[in-house]
Amino acid sequence: MKVIYRDTTVAKKSDPPEMAQIPKTRLGEGTLGTLFKVVLDCGTIVTIRKIRAGLIKDTGNFELWTSFFGRIKDDLLLPIHFSFWYGGEAFILYEYLILGSLEELLHGNDGIQFTPLKWEIRKQIALCAAKAVNSLHSRVTMNGQALVCGVIKASNILIKTDFSACLSSYETPYLVPPEMIIKRNPGRVAPELKKHSRIFTHKSDVYSFGILLLELMTGERPSVTNLRDYVREKKREEGLNSICDKRMGEVKENMVGMIGIALLCLSRNPQDRPSMDKVVQMIQVL
Repeated sequence: MKVIYRDTTVAKKSDPPEMAQIPKTRLGEGTLGTLFKVVLDCGTIVTIRKIRAGLIKDTGNFELWTSFFGRIKDDLLLPIHFSFWYGGEAFILYEYLILGSLEELLHGNDGIQFTPLKWEIRKQIALCAAKAVNSLHSRVTMNGQALVCGVIKASNILIKTDFSACLSSYETPYLVPPEMIIKRNPGRVAPELKKHSRIFTHKSDVYSFGILLLELMTGERPSVTNLRDYVREKKREEGLNSICDKRMGEVKENMVGMIGIALLCLSRNPQDRPSMDKVVQMIQVL
């Protein structure tokens, strides 16, 4: 067993062998690996990610980036509390949030349907998510380069009990090859990443955030529907009012405004997309 990073304020009682071996409830599968819910012997509930076998090509690089992101403290970003090697496998421990992800609240999980999210809650989640991405964009890497998210999706937006939200899995683009992220998220990444560059940027993050906003406002999954084309087609044929998820209730002007922000984020020319700071400002005035 080898500890990579430990936040001593929250992980004093954490025991790597215990966490690696006790029964787990599978929550889902992500680019980095499988996510589990674990109840520790002390009664604390945590989330543990078991890193995908064969994913780590450079253990030193993995440890360096995991420790770097573990030191970032921001209420808008789900913190890494603990990471370690055990039995030749790598694990990362996070806080467990009982409401789960935005994806679960929007689309249900394993046949369970949640109470439809009203407009006010969706706006709050959108604003928190925008602030989280903007917070990450305001930081730099160990080499002084701007931090990026890579892809922003509903499964990575975790919901707190007051329906505020935080961003998770923001360490992913620094731990896995960009080609893997692009391949696994065809409906969520900017077009320039598929055609030319394989380098994530602030502008490609803004595009991905635009897709998230459309998913939030339409209730449609990007993995099933090409949301950008779907919304543009609906807008042309029936107007913006027809796009909003009917579960939000009566269509209001600020709902249409949110879709307008999303479409601005989805501009094909990266330079025409707003900064995330500007996106935050636009959502705040809705």
